[in-house]
Amino acid sequence: MRRYGGATQVGRIGDAAARAAQSARSVEEFFEAVKRVVRPVLRFDICACVTVDPQTLMNTGGDYRDGLPPAMMPRMLDIEYREGDANDLSELAARPTPVGLLSRETNGNLDLSPRYRDIMRPLGFRDELRVLLRDRHGAWGALIMGRADDAPPFGSPELAVAASLVQPLGDALRRLHLTRLAEENTSGVAPGLVLLDGDHQVVHVTPTVAMWCDDLAHTDGVPPGDRGLPPAVYAVAAAVQAAGAAASHTSWMHSRRHGRVRLHAWRLEEPTATSARTAVVVELAGPAEHIALIVAAYGLTPRERDITALVLRGLSTADISHRAGLSPHTVQDHLKAVFDKTGVRSRRDLVATLFARHSLPDVTPAASASQRPPRN
Repeated sequence: MRRYGGATQVGRIGDAAARAAQSARSVEEFFEAVKRVVRPVLRFDICACVTVDPQTLMNTGGDYRDGLPPAMMPRMLDIEYREGDANDLSELAARPTPVGLLSRETNGNLDLSPRYRDIMRPLGFRDELRVLLRDRHGAWGALIMGRADDAPPFGSPELAVAASLVQPLGDALRRLHLTRLAEENTSGVAPGLVLLDGDHQVVHVTPTVAMWCDDLAHTDGVPPGDRGLPPAVYAVAAAVQAAGAAASHTSWMHSRRHGRVRLHAWRLEEPTATSARTAVVVELAGPAEHIALIVAAYGLTPRERDITALVLRGLSTADISHRAGLSPHTVQDHLKAVFDKTGVRSRRDLVATLFARHSLPDVTPAASASQRPPRN
């Protein structure tokens, strides 16, 4: 690999990757542009491009065309969200620079890693480099790269380049999330049910599951019989089976035709007639998933989120002041911050932005039908 010694020169790679992805209209286009820029520098043999929920780090989709074989995905997601391993996304999120090399995290003893033992070694890969893509508002995705046994190892130059990708690609991916929210369509497809056994193998699916999942990016170029389920489904199923986890877990994924899709998983505690241990319902996402992502994507604080919700319900400054226990002047200060972050100049613009641009039917459970602004 060419050696990039200067910090300025290394930083340009991240900026170049972000510029290349600016015109992307989909996750697939985004990551394809990124890989074109970084592949000659990082020289990976395999690369899974993941999108995550900024609040939970749950897998929500991505581009897996250069990633693991689909048959390996259930085990990969089981390790990530149930069993745990070195260099996982939650560990990276706690670091000032969210970049990790599996060989370094295991002090050179890769056999300590279940991901290496069960996935990488059988496939002939020597190491894994992970980059969490985040900006000041949160984490939005990750690049998970591997090199084959006959390739040179990842080294300090590659780690420096990987670090340069974190902020510019995190910011660009956050903006893409907002674009996708604006373009989502509603769907009349009925919810689907998936039953999985203890190894995350499918025991039963209802017919509508295929309607929700067939158009996801990970299926591109994969023979129909080998597709399995989207990674996000395996992820939420693994999370609910983790030691000490709650009996149910809710996440989401993105579908081209249906927009944001809610995933609700729960453990089957009682014996069943089948070997099913986990049930996952797939259905259209509701207001909670939309507003949570919008709040994160625009970088609104909890107080700004609460005041925005009251504005969208049509309350005046005086009413908001009374309900929130704040002075009218403080309410106006929070509103100004919301306007600056969302790029609007007035309450009317804010309502149009969040309702028309993002098609939100509601943002708070307390809002009644009569209080909701009309949908455009």
